[in-house]
Amino acid sequence: MGDYSKLISNTLNTTPWSTENESAILAPYTYLTSAPSKETLRHLADALNDWLKVEPTQLEIIVRIAQALQNDSLLFDDIEDGSELRRGQPVANSVFGIPQTVNAASYIVIKVYKDALELRAIMKNIVPGSAPEEIITEELLNAHRGQGMDILWRDLVRCPTEDEYVDMIKNKTASLFRILMRLMMACATERKAVNYIPLMDLIGVMYQIRDDYSNLLDTTYSDTKGFAEDLTEGKFSFPLVHAIRADESDTQLLDIIRQRPKSPTLKRQALSYMENQTKSFDYTLAALRALQERIDEEVRALGGNSKLERLLNKLRIH
Repeated sequence: MGDYSKLISNTLNTTPWSTENESAILAPYTYLTSAPSKETLRHLADALNDWLKVEPTQLEIIVRIAQALQNDSLLFDDIEDGSELRRGQPVANSVFGIPQTVNAASYIVIKVYKDALELRAIMKNIVPGSAPEEIITEELLNAHRGQGMDILWRDLVRCPTEDEYVDMIKNKTASLFRILMRLMMACATERKAVNYIPLMDLIGVMYQIRDDYSNLLDTTYSDTKGFAEDLTEGKFSFPLVHAIRADESDTQLLDIIRQRPKSPTLKRQALSYMENQTKSFDYTLAALRALQERIDEEVRALGGNSKLERLLNKLRIH
């Protein structure tokens, strides 16, 4: 019979988790975050803090949480959408494999909750519904509901109505903006009674529709994500929903979407149809302008914020 004393000893002793192992299991996440990004949420937090005056230590944790969840959602999205490029480089799961990428993304969510506990420990006067872990849980449920509907429509090749689509992106995309805003509101030292959530919903919907438009038409976007990648992914984006719903008797566009086209020729045919037949890009631009005007009105009603106005101006498609 062998000597198993070392096995027993190792079992009963706690081995410290090494930084090398931490780096290794986070490699897919680190790979994604190493690529250049616009850091929209950090800039947004900086602008919003002109109103809310969150203490620097708390604000840094809040931004860390929001950015981690945004980047994490991209890891999951790229797997669920079958994407090839993200921020101009091959998606993380194509480099590290799906199992390692899923584990890294799941690990980040747990680390976010650890950050939430750290934030809660230094918060003052936590009122019901304002605990960081409650806010994060509520909005992650919303995000997954939105993503779930997006995937369902794609897989069933069922085009949503515009109202259904907007509800979906309020859940999926605007949830990240609401997490940032709600955590900041919970830690605010000024203007505590003001409700900024409608503004975040407007910005979130505008941000996604802008992304939908850019995915199909912006050449810079093509370089970082691929040419009209939403068509290849079979995704019902805002311009596509308008085009398909504009004339439901004409199934040409729906038939192209069903094929998940990779051919530039077929994609250009779809884009031409949307541009010339249904005028869906004109409609999308008009919708973006209407949202931008409403956002401007909301900012003015909240007392104005020059830093936020400059940031929003950068997000405009002129």
